[in-house]
Amino acid sequence: MATVRRLPLYWTVFSGGGVLMALEILASRILAPYFGNSVYVWGSIISVFLAALSVGYYFGGKIADRKPDLSGLAWMVLLAAASVGVLLVVGPRLASTFGEITDGSPWGTLVAAAVLFIPPSVLFATLSPYAVRLAAQDLERLGGTAGRLYAVSTVGSLLGTLGCTFGMIPYLELDSSLALLLAVTSATVLVPALAAPRSGRVVVALALALLVAAVVVRPHPPRVAGLVYERITPYQTLRVLDEGEVRVLESDRVRHGAIRRTDGEMVLRYGRSFPAALLLSPDIESVLVVGMGAGSVAEYFRSRIPTMELDFVDVDPAVPEVARRFMGFEEGPGVRVHVMDGRRFLETTGRRWDLIVTDAYIGLSVPFHLTTREYLELARDHLTERGVFALNLAAGLEHPFSRAMARTVAAVFPRVYLFHAPGSGNVLVFGTRGDHEVTPGEMARFADRAETRLLDGAELDPSLADLRAFRIRGGLDFSGVPILSDRFAPVDRLIHMTADEIPQAEGDAAPGGRPEELAGAAR
Repeated sequence: MATVRRLPLYWTVFSGGGVLMALEILASRILAPYFGNSVYVWGSIISVFLAALSVGYYFGGKIADRKPDLSGLAWMVLLAAASVGVLLVVGPRLASTFGEITDGSPWGTLVAAAVLFIPPSVLFATLSPYAVRLAAQDLERLGGTAGRLYAVSTVGSLLGTLGCTFGMIPYLELDSSLALLLAVTSATVLVPALAAPRSGRVVVALALALLVAAVVVRPHPPRVAGLVYERITPYQTLRVLDEGEVRVLESDRVRHGAIRRTDGEMVLRYGRSFPAALLLSPDIESVLVVGMGAGSVAEYFRSRIPTMELDFVDVDPAVPEVARRFMGFEEGPGVRVHVMDGRRFLETTGRRWDLIVTDAYIGLSVPFHLTTREYLELARDHLTERGVFALNLAAGLEHPFSRAMARTVAAVFPRVYLFHAPGSGNVLVFGTRGDHEVTPGEMARFADRAETRLLDGAELDPSLADLRAFRIRGGLDFSGVPILSDRFAPVDRLIHMTADEIPQAEGDAAPGGRPEELAGAAR
Protein backbone atom coordinates (compact mmCIF):
# COMPACT_ATOMS: atom_id res chain seq x y z
CA MET A 1 0.00 0.00 0.00
CA ALA A 2 2.80 2.39 0.86
CA THR A 3 4.22 1.98 -2.63
CA VAL A 4 0.83 2.74 -4.19
CA ARG A 5 0.50 5.89 -2.07
CA ARG A 6 3.90 7.01 -3.28
CA LEU A 7 3.12 6.61 -6.98
CA PRO A 8 2.10 10.29 -7.36
CA LEU A 9 5.43 11.24 -5.82
CA TYR A 10 7.39 8.94 -8.11
CA TRP A 11 5.61 10.31 -11.17
CA THR A 12 6.11 13.92 -10.09
CA VAL A 13 9.88 13.63 -9.59
CA PHE A 14 10.22 11.51 -12.76
CA SER A 15 8.37 14.04 -14.87
CA GLY A 16 10.02 17.03 -13.23
CA GLY A 17 13.51 15.61 -13.78
CA GLY A 18 12.75 14.91 -17.43
CA VAL A 19 11.34 18.37 -18.13
CA LEU A 20 14.22 20.08 -16.32
CA MET A 21 16.90 18.35 -18.38
CA ALA A 22 14.99 18.81 -21.63
CA LEU A 23 14.78 22.49 -20.78
CA GLU A 24 18.54 22.62 -20.23
CA ILE A 25 19.14 21.17 -23.70
CA LEU A 26 16.60 23.55 -25.26
CA ALA A 27 18.31 26.48 -23.55
CA SER A 28 21.11 26.26 -26.11
CA ARG A 29 18.58 26.54 -28.95
CA ILE A 30 17.03 29.62 -27.36
CA LEU A 31 20.38 31.37 -26.87
CA ALA A 32 22.35 30.21 -29.95
CA PRO A 33 20.80 32.58 -32.53
CA TYR A 34 21.93 35.56 -30.45
CA PHE A 35 25.03 34.32 -28.61
CA GLY A 36 26.38 31.54 -30.82
CA ASN A 37 27.02 27.98 -29.70
CA SER A 38 30.39 28.42 -28.02
CA VAL A 39 31.82 27.03 -24.82
CA TYR A 40 30.67 30.27 -23.16
CA VAL A 41 27.05 29.45 -23.98
CA TRP A 42 27.22 25.92 -22.63
CA GLY A 43 29.29 26.98 -19.64
CA SER A 44 26.72 29.65 -18.78
CA ILE A 45 23.80 27.23 -19.16
CA ILE A 46 25.37 24.51 -17.03
CA SER A 47 26.47 26.98 -14.36
CA VAL A 48 23.04 28.59 -14.14
CA PHE A 49 21.24 25.26 -13.88
CA LEU A 50 23.65 23.96 -11.23
CA ALA A 51 23.29 27.14 -9.18
CA ALA A 52 19.50 26.98 -9.52
CA LEU A 53 19.45 23.33 -8.46
CA SER A 54 21.34 24.20 -5.28
CA VAL A 55 18.89 26.98 -4.45
CA GLY A 56 15.89 24.83 -5.33
CA TYR A 57 17.02 21.87 -3.26
CA TYR A 58 17.59 24.13 -0.26
CA PHE A 59 14.27 25.94 -0.37
CA GLY A 60 12.37 22.82 -1.41
CA GLY A 61 13.44 21.18 1.83
CA LYS A 62 12.57 24.30 3.84
CA ILE A 63 9.09 24.56 2.33
CA ALA A 64 8.45 20.84 2.77
CA ASP A 65 9.12 21.06 6.51
CA ARG A 66 6.46 23.74 6.84
CA LYS A 67 3.65 22.28 4.73
CA PRO A 68 4.25 18.66 3.71
CA ASP A 69 1.14 17.61 1.77
CA LEU A 70 0.23 16.64 -1.80
CA SER A 71 -1.75 19.81 -2.33
CA GLY A 72 1.36 21.88 -1.64
CA LEU A 73 3.35 19.72 -4.05
CA ALA A 74 0.70 20.29 -6.71
CA TRP A 75 1.01 24.06 -6.28
CA MET A 76 4.78 23.85 -6.65
CA VAL A 77 4.47 21.88 -9.88
CA LEU A 78 1.91 24.43 -11.09
CA LEU A 79 4.39 27.26 -10.52
CA ALA A 80 7.03 25.31 -12.44
CA ALA A 81 4.56 24.83 -15.32
CA ALA A 82 3.77 28.55 -15.32
CA SER A 83 7.48 29.37 -15.60
CA VAL A 84 7.72 27.14 -18.69
CA GLY A 85 4.71 28.99 -20.09
CA VAL A 86 6.52 32.30 -19.62
CA LEU A 87 9.50 30.92 -21.54
CA LEU A 88 7.21 29.79 -24.32
CA VAL A 89 5.70 33.25 -24.70
CA VAL A 90 8.69 35.56 -24.18
CA GLY A 91 11.85 33.42 -24.03
CA PRO A 92 13.19 33.96 -27.58
CA ARG A 93 12.23 37.66 -27.47
CA LEU A 94 14.13 38.16 -24.21
CA ALA A 95 17.14 36.28 -25.60
CA SER A 96 17.09 38.53 -28.67
CA THR A 97 16.93 41.64 -26.48
CA PHE A 98 19.83 40.53 -24.30
CA GLY A 99 21.83 39.64 -27.40
CA GLU A 100 21.38 43.14 -28.81
CA ILE A 101 22.11 44.89 -25.51
CA THR A 102 25.27 42.88 -24.77
CA ASP A 103 26.38 42.34 -28.37
CA GLY A 104 26.49 38.59 -27.79
CA SER A 105 29.34 38.87 -25.30
CA PRO A 106 30.29 36.07 -22.85
CA TRP A 107 29.03 38.04 -19.85
CA GLY A 108 25.83 38.79 -21.74
CA THR A 109 25.38 35.06 -22.28
CA LEU A 110 25.61 34.43 -18.54
CA VAL A 111 23.14 37.22 -17.73
CA ALA A 112 20.64 36.02 -20.33
CA ALA A 113 20.89 32.42 -19.15
CA ALA A 114 20.37 33.50 -15.52
CA VAL A 115 17.31 35.66 -16.24
CA LEU A 116 15.66 33.10 -18.51
CA PHE A 117 16.38 29.83 -16.75
CA ILE A 118 16.92 30.38 -13.03
CA PRO A 119 13.17 30.69 -12.24
CA PRO A 120 12.04 27.41 -13.88
CA SER A 121 15.07 25.39 -12.79
CA VAL A 122 14.74 26.55 -9.16
CA LEU A 123 11.08 25.59 -9.14
CA PHE A 124 11.70 22.15 -10.65
CA ALA A 125 14.55 21.54 -8.18
CA THR A 126 12.20 22.03 -5.21
CA LEU A 127 10.15 18.97 -6.19
CA SER A 128 12.59 16.21 -5.16
CA PRO A 129 13.25 17.28 -1.54
CA TYR A 130 9.55 18.03 -1.12
CA ALA A 131 8.66 14.54 -2.37
CA VAL A 132 11.24 12.98 -0.04
CA ARG A 133 9.61 14.73 2.92
CA LEU A 134 6.16 13.45 1.92
CA ALA A 135 7.40 9.90 1.38
CA ALA A 136 9.27 9.71 4.68
CA GLN A 137 7.09 7.54 6.91
CA ASP A 138 9.82 5.72 8.81
CA LEU A 139 13.08 7.43 9.79
CA GLU A 140 14.86 4.08 9.81
CA ARG A 141 14.08 3.72 6.08
CA LEU A 142 14.52 7.37 5.09
CA GLY A 143 17.76 6.68 3.22
CA GLY A 144 16.13 4.04 1.03
CA THR A 145 13.10 6.24 0.38
CA ALA A 146 15.25 9.22 -0.63
CA GLY A 147 17.45 6.99 -2.76
CA ARG A 148 14.49 5.58 -4.67
CA LEU A 149 12.99 9.02 -5.34
CA TYR A 150 16.28 10.48 -6.52
CA ALA A 151 16.88 7.40 -8.69
CA VAL A 152 13.46 7.84 -10.31
CA SER A 153 14.16 11.55 -10.82
CA THR A 154 17.52 10.76 -12.42
CA VAL A 155 15.93 8.23 -14.80
CA GLY A 156 13.47 10.95 -15.79
CA SER A 157 16.36 13.34 -16.35
CA LEU A 158 18.09 10.77 -18.55
CA LEU A 159 15.01 10.18 -20.67
CA GLY A 160 14.34 13.92 -20.89
CA THR A 161 17.87 14.54 -22.13
CA LEU A 162 17.73 11.78 -24.73
CA GLY A 163 14.19 12.63 -25.80
CA CYS A 164 15.00 16.30 -26.32
CA THR A 165 18.34 15.64 -28.04
CA PHE A 166 17.20 12.91 -30.43
CA GLY A 167 13.48 13.61 -30.66
CA MET A 168 12.31 17.12 -29.97
CA ILE A 169 15.10 19.28 -31.44
CA PRO A 170 15.48 17.33 -34.73
CA TYR A 171 11.73 17.12 -35.40
CA LEU A 172 9.93 19.95 -33.57
CA GLU A 173 10.12 23.70 -33.81
CA LEU A 174 11.29 25.54 -30.71
CA ASP A 175 7.85 26.78 -29.66
CA SER A 176 6.39 23.30 -30.18
CA SER A 177 9.10 21.81 -27.96
CA LEU A 178 8.42 24.35 -25.20
CA ALA A 179 4.68 23.77 -25.57
CA LEU A 180 5.24 20.03 -25.14
CA LEU A 181 7.18 20.63 -21.92
CA LEU A 182 4.40 22.93 -20.71
CA ALA A 183 1.78 20.26 -21.48
CA VAL A 184 3.73 17.53 -19.67
CA THR A 185 4.28 19.71 -16.59
CA SER A 186 0.64 20.88 -16.53
CA ALA A 187 -0.59 17.29 -16.72
CA THR A 188 1.81 16.37 -13.92
CA VAL A 189 0.12 18.94 -11.67
CA LEU A 190 -3.07 16.87 -11.80
CA VAL A 191 -1.39 13.74 -10.38
CA PRO A 192 -0.63 15.03 -6.85
CA ALA A 193 -3.63 17.41 -6.96
CA LEU A 194 -6.20 14.66 -7.57
CA ALA A 195 -4.47 12.33 -5.11
CA ALA A 196 -4.55 14.92 -2.31
CA PRO A 197 -7.26 14.39 0.35
CA ARG A 198 -8.16 18.09 0.29
CA SER A 199 -7.30 18.94 -3.26
CA GLY A 200 -8.30 22.46 -4.19
CA ARG A 201 -10.38 23.12 -7.23
CA VAL A 202 -8.29 26.18 -8.03
CA VAL A 203 -5.04 24.30 -8.66
CA VAL A 204 -6.84 21.73 -10.82
CA ALA A 205 -8.55 24.46 -12.84
CA LEU A 206 -5.31 26.36 -13.34
CA ALA A 207 -3.49 23.19 -14.40
CA LEU A 208 -6.19 22.44 -16.96
CA ALA A 209 -5.99 26.01 -18.22
CA LEU A 210 -2.24 25.71 -18.73
CA LEU A 211 -2.73 22.37 -20.45
CA VAL A 212 -5.19 23.94 -22.89
CA ALA A 213 -2.83 26.89 -23.40
CA ALA A 214 -0.02 24.50 -24.28
CA VAL A 215 -2.17 23.11 -27.08
CA VAL A 216 -3.69 26.28 -28.53
CA VAL A 217 -1.34 29.16 -27.69
CA ARG A 218 1.59 29.93 -29.93
CA PRO A 219 3.78 32.96 -29.37
CA HIS A 220 4.22 35.59 -32.03
CA PRO A 221 7.97 35.64 -32.72
CA PRO A 222 9.69 38.93 -33.52
CA ARG A 223 8.81 39.92 -37.05
CA VAL A 224 11.70 39.37 -39.44
CA ALA A 225 11.42 41.35 -42.64
CA GLY A 226 11.43 39.16 -45.72
CA LEU A 227 11.47 35.88 -43.79
CA VAL A 228 10.77 32.98 -46.14
CA TYR A 229 11.72 30.03 -43.95
CA GLU A 230 13.13 29.35 -40.50
CA ARG A 231 14.32 26.09 -39.00
CA ILE A 232 16.04 25.24 -35.75
CA THR A 233 18.31 22.24 -36.16
CA PRO A 234 20.53 20.41 -33.66
CA TYR A 235 23.42 22.55 -34.93
CA GLN A 236 22.08 26.02 -35.72
CA THR A 237 19.13 28.23 -36.58
CA LEU A 238 18.71 28.51 -40.34
CA ARG A 239 16.83 31.36 -41.94
CA VAL A 240 16.03 32.13 -45.57
CA LEU A 241 15.17 35.75 -46.28
CA ASP A 242 14.31 37.75 -49.37
CA GLU A 243 15.89 41.18 -49.55
CA GLY A 244 14.54 42.64 -52.75
CA GLU A 245 16.01 40.62 -55.60
CA VAL A 246 18.47 38.84 -53.31
CA ARG A 247 17.75 35.64 -51.40
CA VAL A 248 19.88 35.17 -48.27
CA LEU A 249 20.70 32.08 -46.22
CA GLU A 250 21.56 32.85 -42.59
CA SER A 251 23.05 30.59 -39.94
CA ASP A 252 22.53 31.92 -36.41
CA ARG A 253 21.87 35.36 -37.93
CA VAL A 254 25.12 35.36 -39.93
CA ARG A 255 24.98 35.36 -43.74
CA HIS A 256 26.15 32.06 -45.11
CA GLY A 257 25.01 32.48 -48.69
CA ALA A 258 23.24 34.95 -50.97
CA ILE A 259 22.02 34.63 -54.56
CA ARG A 260 20.10 36.70 -57.06
CA ARG A 261 16.57 35.38 -57.24
CA THR A 262 16.37 35.94 -60.98
CA ASP A 263 19.26 33.75 -62.10
CA GLY A 264 20.70 32.11 -58.95
CA GLU A 265 24.03 33.94 -59.35
CA MET A 266 26.08 34.26 -56.16
CA VAL A 267 26.01 37.73 -54.60
CA LEU A 268 28.49 37.54 -51.69
CA ARG A 269 31.66 39.25 -52.84
CA TYR A 270 34.06 37.14 -50.81
CA GLY A 271 32.74 33.97 -52.43
CA ARG A 272 33.48 35.39 -55.86
CA SER A 273 37.12 35.75 -54.83
CA PHE A 274 37.84 32.04 -54.30
CA PRO A 275 38.87 31.66 -57.99
CA ALA A 276 42.12 33.31 -56.85
CA ALA A 277 43.12 29.67 -56.27
CA LEU A 278 43.51 29.45 -60.07
CA LEU A 279 46.41 31.89 -59.78
CA LEU A 280 48.24 29.22 -57.83
CA SER A 281 47.05 26.13 -59.69
CA PRO A 282 45.28 26.88 -63.01
CA ASP A 283 44.22 23.31 -63.78
CA ILE A 284 41.89 22.73 -60.79
CA GLU A 285 39.33 20.07 -61.69
CA SER A 286 38.08 18.75 -58.34
CA VAL A 287 36.84 20.82 -55.39
CA LEU A 288 35.85 19.84 -51.86
CA VAL A 289 33.91 22.39 -49.78
CA VAL A 290 33.79 21.81 -46.02
CA GLY A 291 30.80 23.78 -44.76
CA MET A 292 28.26 23.80 -47.58
CA GLY A 293 26.09 26.83 -46.88
CA ALA A 294 24.09 27.63 -50.01
CA GLY A 295 26.58 25.70 -52.14
CA SER A 296 27.09 28.82 -54.25
CA VAL A 297 30.88 29.18 -53.88
CA ALA A 298 31.69 25.96 -55.71
CA GLU A 299 28.72 26.40 -58.04
CA TYR A 300 30.22 29.74 -59.08
CA PHE A 301 33.36 27.86 -60.12
CA ARG A 302 31.41 25.22 -62.01
CA SER A 303 29.21 27.71 -63.85
CA ARG A 304 32.42 29.09 -65.39
CA ILE A 305 34.33 25.83 -65.75
CA PRO A 306 31.67 23.07 -66.21
CA THR A 307 34.20 20.23 -66.16
CA MET A 308 34.88 20.72 -62.45
CA GLU A 309 33.72 18.04 -60.03
CA LEU A 310 32.32 19.25 -56.71
CA ASP A 311 32.00 17.57 -53.33
CA PHE A 312 30.22 19.25 -50.44
CA VAL A 313 30.36 18.04 -46.86
CA ASP A 314 28.24 19.43 -44.03
CA VAL A 315 27.43 17.98 -40.62
CA ASP A 316 23.87 19.36 -40.65
CA PRO A 317 21.49 17.45 -42.94
CA ALA A 318 19.15 20.45 -42.97
CA VAL A 319 21.71 22.57 -44.85
CA PRO A 320 21.60 20.70 -48.19
CA GLU A 321 17.82 20.37 -47.82
CA VAL A 322 17.44 24.13 -47.47
CA ALA A 323 19.96 24.78 -50.26
CA ARG A 324 17.98 22.55 -52.63
CA ARG A 325 14.60 23.96 -51.66
CA PHE A 326 15.36 27.67 -51.51
CA MET A 327 18.82 28.46 -52.90
CA GLY A 328 18.68 26.79 -56.31
CA PHE A 329 21.24 24.11 -55.48
CA GLU A 330 21.09 20.92 -57.55
CA GLU A 331 22.98 17.67 -57.29
CA GLY A 332 23.84 15.75 -60.42
CA PRO A 333 26.74 14.26 -62.35
CA GLY A 334 29.91 15.58 -60.80
CA VAL A 335 28.13 17.23 -57.86
CA ARG A 336 27.90 15.25 -54.62
CA VAL A 337 26.77 16.05 -51.07
CA HIS A 338 28.07 14.21 -47.99
CA VAL A 339 26.29 14.69 -44.66
CA MET A 340 29.07 14.20 -42.13
CA ASP A 341 31.44 16.14 -39.94
CA GLY A 342 34.11 17.59 -42.24
CA ARG A 343 37.06 16.27 -40.30
CA ARG A 344 35.51 12.85 -39.94
CA PHE A 345 34.86 12.80 -43.68
CA LEU A 346 38.51 13.46 -44.48
CA GLU A 347 39.59 10.80 -41.99
CA THR A 348 37.42 8.16 -43.70
CA THR A 349 38.07 8.89 -47.37
CA GLY A 350 41.04 8.09 -49.56
CA ARG A 351 40.16 10.68 -52.21
CA ARG A 352 42.23 13.74 -53.04
CA TRP A 353 41.15 17.08 -54.45
CA ASP A 354 42.78 19.91 -56.36
CA LEU A 355 41.13 22.48 -54.09
CA ILE A 356 39.80 22.11 -50.55
CA VAL A 357 37.76 25.05 -49.24
CA THR A 358 36.94 25.34 -45.54
CA ASP A 359 34.11 27.80 -44.94
CA ALA A 360 32.56 26.39 -41.77
CA TYR A 361 33.19 29.27 -39.36
CA ILE A 362 29.84 30.99 -38.73
CA GLY A 363 29.85 34.12 -36.58
CA LEU A 364 30.19 33.16 -32.91
CA SER A 365 29.88 29.43 -33.65
CA VAL A 366 33.25 28.02 -34.65
CA PRO A 367 33.88 24.24 -34.57
CA PHE A 368 37.31 24.29 -32.98
CA HIS A 369 38.30 20.89 -34.39
CA LEU A 370 38.19 22.43 -37.88
CA THR A 371 40.66 25.15 -36.90
CA THR A 372 43.60 23.17 -35.59
CA ARG A 373 46.94 22.20 -37.00
CA GLU A 374 45.89 18.56 -37.02
CA TYR A 375 42.84 19.33 -39.18
CA LEU A 376 44.89 21.40 -41.60
CA GLU A 377 47.45 18.60 -41.88
CA LEU A 378 44.61 16.22 -42.68
CA ALA A 379 43.35 18.57 -45.39
CA ARG A 380 46.86 19.00 -46.77
CA ASP A 381 47.27 15.23 -47.06
CA HIS A 382 44.06 15.07 -49.13
CA LEU A 383 45.30 17.54 -51.72
CA THR A 384 46.72 16.49 -55.07
CA GLU A 385 50.36 17.31 -55.79
CA ARG A 386 49.50 20.79 -57.11
CA GLY A 387 46.53 21.16 -54.77
CA VAL A 388 45.45 24.31 -52.93
CA PHE A 389 43.84 24.75 -49.54
CA ALA A 390 41.55 27.79 -49.09
CA LEU A 391 40.15 29.44 -46.00
CA ASN A 392 37.87 32.44 -45.55
CA LEU A 393 38.63 34.90 -42.73
CA ALA A 394 35.50 37.01 -42.43
CA ALA A 395 36.97 39.45 -39.91
CA GLY A 396 40.08 40.34 -41.91
CA LEU A 397 43.61 40.11 -40.51
CA GLU A 398 43.25 42.46 -37.55
CA HIS A 399 41.02 40.17 -35.53
CA PRO A 400 42.81 37.79 -33.12
CA PHE A 401 40.98 34.67 -34.32
CA SER A 402 41.76 35.44 -37.95
CA ARG A 403 45.41 36.04 -37.13
CA ALA A 404 45.61 32.75 -35.24
CA MET A 405 44.07 30.90 -38.18
CA ALA A 406 46.45 32.50 -40.65
CA ARG A 407 49.41 31.59 -38.45
CA THR A 408 48.21 28.01 -38.09
CA VAL A 409 47.86 27.66 -41.87
CA ALA A 410 51.41 28.97 -42.24
CA ALA A 411 52.63 26.36 -39.76
CA VAL A 412 51.23 23.54 -41.91
CA PHE A 413 51.61 24.59 -45.56
CA PRO A 414 55.02 25.26 -47.12
CA ARG A 415 53.69 28.32 -49.00
CA VAL A 416 50.87 30.64 -47.96
CA TYR A 417 49.23 33.40 -49.99
CA LEU A 418 46.74 35.98 -48.75
CA PHE A 419 44.27 37.99 -50.81
CA HIS A 420 41.80 40.71 -49.89
CA ALA A 421 38.35 39.86 -51.23
CA PRO A 422 37.40 42.93 -53.30
CA GLY A 423 34.22 44.62 -52.12
CA SER A 424 34.30 43.05 -48.66
CA GLY A 425 36.34 43.02 -45.47
CA ASN A 426 37.19 39.33 -45.88
CA VAL A 427 40.65 37.91 -46.40
CA LEU A 428 41.20 34.61 -48.18
CA VAL A 429 44.12 32.43 -47.11
CA PHE A 430 45.56 29.89 -49.54
CA GLY A 431 48.11 27.21 -48.73
CA THR A 432 49.87 25.08 -51.30
CA ARG A 433 51.25 21.62 -50.75
CA GLY A 434 54.42 22.12 -52.74
CA ASP A 435 57.40 24.16 -51.57
CA HIS A 436 57.68 26.06 -54.85
CA GLU A 437 56.71 29.73 -54.54
CA VAL A 438 54.40 30.97 -57.29
CA THR A 439 55.96 34.21 -58.51
CA PRO A 440 53.97 37.21 -59.79
CA GLY A 441 55.01 36.32 -63.33
CA GLU A 442 53.74 32.78 -62.94
CA MET A 443 50.46 34.08 -61.50
CA ALA A 444 49.99 36.16 -64.65
CA ARG A 445 50.64 33.13 -66.88
CA PHE A 446 48.38 30.93 -64.74
CA ALA A 447 45.62 33.53 -65.03
CA ASP A 448 45.86 33.43 -68.84
CA ARG A 449 45.81 29.64 -68.83
CA ALA A 450 42.82 29.47 -66.48
CA GLU A 451 40.85 31.94 -68.57
CA THR A 452 41.15 29.68 -71.60
CA ARG A 453 39.13 27.11 -69.63
CA LEU A 454 36.17 29.43 -69.05
CA LEU A 455 32.89 28.62 -70.72
CA ASP A 456 32.30 30.71 -73.84
CA GLY A 457 30.94 34.07 -72.77
CA ALA A 458 31.54 33.41 -69.06
CA GLU A 459 33.52 35.87 -67.00
CA LEU A 460 34.92 35.98 -63.51
CA ASP A 461 33.91 38.96 -61.42
CA PRO A 462 36.32 40.07 -60.05
CA SER A 463 38.69 38.99 -62.79
CA LEU A 464 41.84 37.07 -62.08
CA ALA A 465 43.82 40.20 -62.93
CA ASP A 466 41.88 42.13 -60.29
CA LEU A 467 42.44 39.39 -57.75
CA ARG A 468 46.18 39.44 -58.42
CA ALA A 469 46.19 43.13 -57.55
CA PHE A 470 44.56 42.37 -54.20
CA ARG A 471 47.28 40.03 -53.02
CA ILE A 472 48.60 40.94 -49.56
CA ARG A 473 52.37 41.21 -49.45
CA GLY A 474 55.01 42.27 -46.95
CA GLY A 475 56.03 41.04 -43.54
CA LEU A 476 53.19 39.84 -41.33
CA ASP A 477 54.27 38.95 -37.81
CA PHE A 478 51.55 36.94 -36.04
CA SER A 479 53.61 35.85 -33.06
CA GLY A 480 51.17 37.39 -30.56
CA VAL A 481 48.57 34.70 -31.27
CA PRO A 482 48.81 30.92 -30.85
CA ILE A 483 49.19 28.19 -33.40
CA LEU A 484 45.96 26.30 -32.84
CA SER A 485 46.13 22.59 -32.09
CA ASP A 486 43.91 19.85 -30.75
CA ARG A 487 45.78 20.32 -27.49
CA PHE A 488 45.30 24.11 -27.34
CA ALA A 489 42.65 25.87 -29.43
CA PRO A 490 41.07 28.75 -27.46
CA VAL A 491 38.89 29.79 -30.38
CA ASP A 492 36.02 31.07 -28.22
CA ARG A 493 38.32 33.41 -26.31
CA LEU A 494 39.98 34.60 -29.51
CA ILE A 495 36.65 35.33 -31.17
CA HIS A 496 35.62 37.60 -28.32
CA MET A 497 38.97 39.43 -28.16
CA THR A 498 39.64 42.72 -29.91
CA ALA A 499 42.72 43.63 -31.92
CA ASP A 500 44.22 45.75 -29.13
CA GLU A 501 43.97 42.82 -26.71
CA ILE A 502 46.52 40.72 -28.62
CA PRO A 503 49.59 40.18 -26.43
CA GLN A 504 52.60 42.14 -27.63
CA ALA A 505 55.20 40.09 -25.78
CA GLU A 506 57.44 37.81 -27.76
CA GLY A 507 56.74 34.11 -27.78
CA ASP A 508 53.89 31.85 -28.66
CA ALA A 509 50.78 31.71 -26.48
CA ALA A 510 50.51 28.02 -27.21
CA PRO A 511 52.72 25.61 -25.27
CA GLY A 512 55.76 24.54 -27.24
CA GLY A 513 55.30 27.11 -30.05
CA ARG A 514 57.68 29.76 -31.33
CA PRO A 515 57.23 33.21 -32.91
CA GLU A 516 57.59 33.35 -36.67
CA GLU A 517 56.63 35.39 -39.70
CA LEU A 518 53.81 34.21 -41.90
CA ALA A 519 55.65 32.04 -44.42
CA GLY A 520 55.13 32.82 -48.08
CA ALA A 521 52.97 35.91 -47.51
CA ALA A 522 56.06 37.83 -46.46
CA ARG A 523 57.65 37.44 -49.86
